[in-house]
Amino acid sequence: MHFLGNLGIDIGLLIAQVVNFVILLWVLSKFVYKPLIKRIEADEAALAESARAEEALVEKERELKLTEQHYLTETKERAKAIIEEAEGIAESIREQAQEETAREKEAVIAQINQRLAEVNRHGSS
Repeated sequence: MHFLGNLGIDIGLLIAQVVNFVILLWVLSKFVYKPLIKRIEADEAALAESARAEEALVEKERELKLTEQHYLTETKERAKAIIEEAEGIAESIREQAQEETAREKEAVIAQINQRLAEVNRHGSS
């Protein structure tokens, strides 16, 4: 110990500084490090929860896009079927109208021919 004294180190002061350092270490550990570590762990947990929530939202968005695409495709197919059906009905109506027009035309021609025949009979008598 005399050796430390020769170096200019006071043993009492060294022990007091070691005790003060231990007390400072205990105070920092109790009032600073533990609350700080708890806060860091809470922040990490919140970040992890946010990441899970973001993943869930991304998955939900993907599902909604797939559902939207499915409904859009289905709607387009239904619209195409309705248009095809409407075109078929329109063609059928057009054909019926043409047939009816042809029948009416034949009926009018037949009436005209009949009247001409009547006129010819009356005119030749």
